[in-house]
Amino acid sequence: MKITANKNDLIKGISIGDSVISSKNINNILGNCLFNIEKDYIYITGTDNEIAIKTKINAIAEDSFSFAVNGKKFLNILKELPDEEVNLDIDDSFAINIKSKNIKGNYIIYGFSAEEFPVLNFRTFDKIIELDQAILKDMIKKVIYAAAVDTIKPVFNSVFFEIGQDNSINVVATDSRRLSIISRNIDSSVDDNIKIIAPLKTVNEILRLLGSSGKCKISSDGNQCYFKIDDTEILSRLVDGEYPNVKHIIPKDYISKATIETSLFNESLKRAMIFTKEPVYKILLFFEKDRLRIESNTPDLGKGEEEIAIEIEGNTDINIGINGVFLLDCIKTIDSKYFIVGISGTSSPVTIIPEDDKNHISVVMPIHIKS
Repeated sequence: MKITANKNDLIKGISIGDSVISSKNINNILGNCLFNIEKDYIYITGTDNEIAIKTKINAIAEDSFSFAVNGKKFLNILKELPDEEVNLDIDDSFAINIKSKNIKGNYIIYGFSAEEFPVLNFRTFDKIIELDQAILKDMIKKVIYAAAVDTIKPVFNSVFFEIGQDNSINVVATDSRRLSIISRNIDSSVDDNIKIIAPLKTVNEILRLLGSSGKCKISSDGNQCYFKIDDTEILSRLVDGEYPNVKHIIPKDYISKATIETSLFNESLKRAMIFTKEPVYKILLFFEKDRLRIESNTPDLGKGEEEIAIEIEGNTDINIGINGVFLLDCIKTIDSKYFIVGISGTSSPVTIIPEDDKNHISVVMPIHIKS
């Protein structure tokens, strides 16, 4: 079997397929990428049995053929070849001879039979909605920081997508100590709400693939979720469990609302963070009539104090303790010049909303401090 393909197309396709492969699977078939060859295309697939990615690149082939090969090893040799077409000659024992016309030499990588590779059903789902890639990418970037990286509750190690009959999509992430939710209107509509609790690994792959143009297709059958981005398809299991009802977590009434300049607060907070310590990273916020005082104090490090001007409605002279890292992660996602801090009480969740985007809400639980 002889195949001709562009080197950079091969590198891109193998990189996508290999991205989900776990290093723990090196000694079995799941440590390899599956190559399905057709007349004009190569379909490259990788999986860890929980998430699978399949992408398509252009190629010229003599006939249909399939094999599996270690993607990382394949990439290593391809990256060292000149930027031109690559010829692959595969024999009956799945030895892959890699040739480039301007190099006098042979490089052979040993593959495997595709029969050992698990069957992956990238089927057509009944309910598919389309969304601009740029919109979905921005939504995920604004919430993903709030998902837990390591937790005994998998539902917190995920991102929740809810597509409603009212032509809306909500994307939510929470680790139980903070949450972020963003809502957008979309052109597509569905007969019933689509709810997807996608593992964080899956969402990170989706975020990596999303671009600034084109459409993304999304669907789910209740057991798996499906995303199609350009020539790449993602199939992933869903996280078992019920996602928290975040509407009950977001405060509805405030005793105080402060409007703060985003860049000014961001710079002050980063300076104050120098004098905090993990894992709490405690920052003290003192809301007064027309100013906010930001303090940090760690006995073996030092202390910092800074004031910035704010506008405040409602009660003043309110003191809040908060995790500085959580707060900084939230502020980094705000594009508006100003944001609003809603305070419902010294021990109640702190709400943060960009002034120009009321459909993007973040909540951070406070840290108890002495009066």
